[in-house]
Amino acid sequence: MTDSEDTAKTRRDNVKDVPRHAAPEVDPEFQSPEANQDLIETYEAESPTRKLTGPWALIVTAIAVGLSVYALYATRATISAQIYRTAFLGIALVLTFLLYPMIRGSKRTGVFGLIFGGARVGLIDLVLVAASVMVSVYPIRNFDEFVYRAARPNETDVLMGTICIILVLEATRRTIGWILPAVAMGGLAYAFRGDVFPGQWGHRGYELDRVVGTMYISLEGLYGTALAVAATFIVLFTIYGAVLEFSGAGKFFLDFSFAATGSKPSGAGRTTTIAGFLLGTVSGSGVATTVTLGSVAWPMLKRAGYSRESGGAVLSAGGIGAILSPPTLGAAAFLIAEFLQISYLEVLRMAIIPTIFYYLSIFLMIELDARKMGATSVAIETEPIWTLTRKYWYHFTSLIAIVVFMVLGYTPMTAVVYATGLAFLLSFLRRDTAITPPRIVKTLRAGSVSTLSVASTCATAGLIVGVMT
Repeated sequence: MTDSEDTAKTRRDNVKDVPRHAAPEVDPEFQSPEANQDLIETYEAESPTRKLTGPWALIVTAIAVGLSVYALYATRATISAQIYRTAFLGIALVLTFLLYPMIRGSKRTGVFGLIFGGARVGLIDLVLVAASVMVSVYPIRNFDEFVYRAARPNETDVLMGTICIILVLEATRRTIGWILPAVAMGGLAYAFRGDVFPGQWGHRGYELDRVVGTMYISLEGLYGTALAVAATFIVLFTIYGAVLEFSGAGKFFLDFSFAATGSKPSGAGRTTTIAGFLLGTVSGSGVATTVTLGSVAWPMLKRAGYSRESGGAVLSAGGIGAILSPPTLGAAAFLIAEFLQISYLEVLRMAIIPTIFYYLSIFLMIELDARKMGATSVAIETEPIWTLTRKYWYHFTSLIAIVVFMVLGYTPMTAVVYATGLAFLLSFLRRDTAITPPRIVKTLRAGSVSTLSVASTCATAGLIVGVMT
């Protein structure tokens, strides 16, 4: 027997000896959605939310659903850009203070929890919620007069604007940490005390009313381009991703990947990479994709002979590619399109080549590592790929539709709204994927909650841009 024949026989024996499963095995460590969410909250700075129950859960759900409906309504209605952004940021701040504890990961109860919040909403959280409503309603109530006072704000304008800036900085601190708020505060300090800087870096410095007028009343600060991106493109794409997720697209992409890879020693790694790409096209989040993928792919990688370190490397490399995977990409892609004044379709075109090379490099490393580590073949008994495709083909349709709509000349906002509607309607082709009323509520809630950290981050970025420009 030749060496090649002996190798082939060994591989066939490896496949034969591996127990077959009716579905991908799930590691008990990651079985429940709650466990997955805990992992996301641990490693994703943007997701340390409270798990509210009872009346507070209903209140948050109602507000979150309302925010998603408002964002969808704004795509068809004529609303002043500043009014829309002001209301959007106000609602986002309310949800942020209700969902994100003052102290990251705090589960405190008792008197401390009652005041500062923890597992439950605290008194300080409620004060911040009330303040968020106040600073958002104030400019909208007398908008026609308010908007013309940017150069000469009155005392109430300055007070409300100062409170709004503080609220945005606190919301950003709660969601992503101190770094960006610290940079923004440094920028504000520079605006006030530019006279202490030498040479070309110095300026005469600005009074509080001038700074607040620019940041709070005009479209050059809090409500500038960065927030516009969050309140239009990003929220709509997160709603679209939620529609796909709750219609079962994520599960289909995983099953499709398992069925497509064959039984070679590198099959486990290739399956993980393909699944990471497909899930990434929906989520746009590297951490969320990695955790979702890890819950089902790690047992397969372990049986194939991957160590914890090697398996983790494959999972993280495949998952983090979500920020490169068209059509959703990451939040930065929308900012690129807006700041460079190019179409989002052009950004998608620019992302294609890096995405291809990124995943190609992962495939090449997987092939090399499989031979180096002596990885074995893993056979998982799933439905044939053509059967899966025949049943759930429509999950691919909306992904293609977004690009087609933009090629036909529709704006990204219109394209994603139409694709969302298409995905919603197609979900009813099968009973198990239909987005029924309870799923609609969960979908709309997830879509807006996923945008909260981006909203506060973009508003804070607007402060920095406003100072520098």
